[in-house]
Amino acid sequence: MTVFDTLSQLSADTLPQFVMISGEDDDIISALKLQLMAKVNFDPSDLSQAYFDLSEADPDLALEELESLPFFGDEMLVVFENVWELTTVKKSVLTENQLLRLEQFLDNPLASTRLVIICHGKLDGKRRIIKKLKQIALHLEATPLKPNELSQYFVNKSSLQPAIVNLIIEKSNSHFATVGQNIALVTTYADGRQVTLEDVEKAVPKSLADNIFDLTDLILKGKIVEARSLVTDLVLQGEDEIKLLAILTNNFRLYYQIKLLLDKQYTERQLIDFLKINPYRLKFLVTPARSRSKEFLAAAMRYLIDTDFKIKSGQADKKFLMDMVLIRLSGIS
Repeated sequence: MTVFDTLSQLSADTLPQFVMISGEDDDIISALKLQLMAKVNFDPSDLSQAYFDLSEADPDLALEELESLPFFGDEMLVVFENVWELTTVKKSVLTENQLLRLEQFLDNPLASTRLVIICHGKLDGKRRIIKKLKQIALHLEATPLKPNELSQYFVNKSSLQPAIVNLIIEKSNSHFATVGQNIALVTTYADGRQVTLEDVEKAVPKSLADNIFDLTDLILKGKIVEARSLVTDLVLQGEDEIKLLAILTNNFRLYYQIKLLLDKQYTERQLIDFLKINPYRLKFLVTPARSRSKEFLAAAMRYLIDTDFKIKSGQADKKFLMDMVLIRLSGIS
């Protein structure tokens, strides 16, 4: 169960008196914050609710709000964000006396007041106040979601088909915020009709993995000029030859796996289940794998691995070796 599942089980009425959101994944922290604020119907104009970004707000004013009885209702909700003293981040917003006031409130809280603390960064476990918060607060830790969790989260959130969501995740390099943005992009592109896999290919910008698949295809077709041009473009965009080589090696390894499984009469469904690969992506891989021999693919992998070693051991310039990869792979028979 993820932190989003935990949060989804709460309501404005069942929200604990103390909630702490923390972690080093700012995108997930932002998503948790938005969902929590929506759950409690947070409204800046509601005088029974108060939000303080302590990197900007007056800490004394924030603490006074926390320590005061509610004047405009039976309950008070106070949200503190960026309490840097609670993390290992080398920033400061509270004096030791102000931090002590916060700790004293935790020891003797007003029954009418609920406190949400949002910390961007790793909690400083050595601090006494952190140990106390972990005992009394619901702690929602913002950690990257596992692949299956990421898929399930966005399937539930978007109501798109799993295959479509998984392709968007793949094209977004499994980056939480980028996945959400690309789902919104594809949905807008579809303009009310059912989203298709083709929509994803057309609307979502190409990822590095997409470009390397294109590079692999150009190499297999012997289109050296186009392959060199694509590598040059990727390097100009800030990608390193070592990284390109690593992904290229993985692609040839995938072709080799598919080739072996096809020789064993695996069906498309069995390939998908065994390789854990998107069905849409697979259909572009099967034909090249069928058309090449095991010997070719094995020789290509050996050459790529050897080139990686030469680059990392400083035997030659990486740009030169990458160019040799393009020439050599197109000519392996």
